[in-house]
Amino acid sequence: MKQKVYPKPSVKGVGRVSLTAKETGNSVKSCRSSSDYLRAVVDSLEDELMVIDRDYRIVEVNEAVLLRHRKLRHELIGKYCYEVSHDLSDICRPPDHECPVREVWETGKTSQVTHVHVYRDRRGKLKRYLDIIASPITDDQGNVTAVTELMRDVTNAKELELEIAKAHKDLLALNTIARVVSQSLDLDTVLSSALDKTLEIMGAKAVGIVLLDQARHASSYRLHRGSCGRYAMERFMKLCEGMTDRLAQSGETMPTEGILADSHAANLGPTNRSMIKEIVGVPLHSKDKIIGMLCIAMNKSFKFSSEDMRLLDSIAAQIAISVDNTRLYQEVQRKEEIRGELLQDLFMIQEEERRRIARELHDETSQVLAGLTASLQAALDMLSTDANKSKAILRKAQTLSVSLLDEIHRLIYELRPALLDDLGLMAAVEWLADSNLEKAGITVNFKTMGRARRLPPQLETTLFRVIQEAFANIVKHSHANNTEVSLHFEKRLTRVHIRDDGIGFDIEEAIDSKDRPRGLGLLGMKERVELMNGTLGIRSGPGAGGTEINIEIPLNYEGSSG
Repeated sequence: MKQKVYPKPSVKGVGRVSLTAKETGNSVKSCRSSSDYLRAVVDSLEDELMVIDRDYRIVEVNEAVLLRHRKLRHELIGKYCYEVSHDLSDICRPPDHECPVREVWETGKTSQVTHVHVYRDRRGKLKRYLDIIASPITDDQGNVTAVTELMRDVTNAKELELEIAKAHKDLLALNTIARVVSQSLDLDTVLSSALDKTLEIMGAKAVGIVLLDQARHASSYRLHRGSCGRYAMERFMKLCEGMTDRLAQSGETMPTEGILADSHAANLGPTNRSMIKEIVGVPLHSKDKIIGMLCIAMNKSFKFSSEDMRLLDSIAAQIAISVDNTRLYQEVQRKEEIRGELLQDLFMIQEEERRRIARELHDETSQVLAGLTASLQAALDMLSTDANKSKAILRKAQTLSVSLLDEIHRLIYELRPALLDDLGLMAAVEWLADSNLEKAGITVNFKTMGRARRLPPQLETTLFRVIQEAFANIVKHSHANNTEVSLHFEKRLTRVHIRDDGIGFDIEEAIDSKDRPRGLGLLGMKERVELMNGTLGIRSGPGAGGTEINIEIPLNYEGSSG
């Protein structure tokens, strides 16, 4: 077998490669050992680097520091680090900043902090947020000989963090305002709470609200909070009123920086002007109308940023919504009061009409029928015994007249029983039970609790009519066999309890069916009781084993006795 021979590598080529690698290694070692190489590495860093001695003087900086401060190296070497970074005359101390260099000298360990450095450029005074890592430089014995400060600019990240924190804070502030203004429908309570929170959120010296009378287009309501002193607060609110009135007339709000320069602000006086440095007015909008103004006064020079104004606009919007809600609620309350007064008048007129009709029936119709009955009896007595046919006709007419007279008497009692006026509620209710429930074959268990006494006429009439409607429903709809009725006479309260053992009914269905007499009757019962500041409770249900009615009316009317 023939052996395969491989060509030998070129010794010349191998020697040349080895020589080049050696030359390269020597060159790198040479560069690494040189200060030029170290300088190149340090200056290539984007982060700023300082080397600081025990006296807090700068002994070395990289190119990033020189570019930041726009200085030459010799202008910074030998200066104090706190002088260059913060323009201070001494080392950093809390609460402004922790000094990481001092901590390294004291502990021999690395320290990490975040500093705010202030510097100036063509845009003015600016802030930089820097994450600083201070590390020890030690000798062969482990002694700290210097400290390096590596500073990384985190301004963008910090500003974003601060923006997020401020947005979160503003959102919390708006939630707080929304919560406090939604806890009441009383205007003073709502606005007081809103002003307290606005004062706290803005760190203001004073806050105030001026509301407009829409009819007169002039300020009609004012409320304020703050710590300016009485005179300064009065002047502040006068200024706010002037701003609001001009806003109502022109529809334009004055720029913030122009408010204190306005002639109306001169009335603040020099002392008060020193207490109030800046004022801003924020219109309160309701739909397409301006209903007032929220005013904020600061006791220091303060430039309201666009974010501040957005927050104030949002607060003003919440307050405006709350003002609208409270005004609508007050309007509903006022209309409800008017409705109650009209219902009260209607019920009184109704009772007076019932009384008039009952009196006329008693005085005229009843007497005529009684006279007719007597005449028929006399005619019967005068007829001879053989006039049987005439007697039968007259006797039938007399029976009809007696029946009609009884019916008239019943109508008189239902319209306005004399018992209610003469003997009071208890006697009238007993008569109602006898003439309605007992007559319909329903057994009544009637009882009283407490010291029975006369109640104010209006209260007795209300209870009588409600009980009358309840008895009518029992007779017409319940199919009950037994009914319990109790009157409770307490010192400050009158209660009525009615319970039957009938078939029950669906309360909501009955009330919703307002076209049915029963639903209207239940609503009428409720209206009468609520007009007396009382409560009416009905418990029932189809097949629920009867119906229970509870009435409670306070005795807080003039003329109540006992």
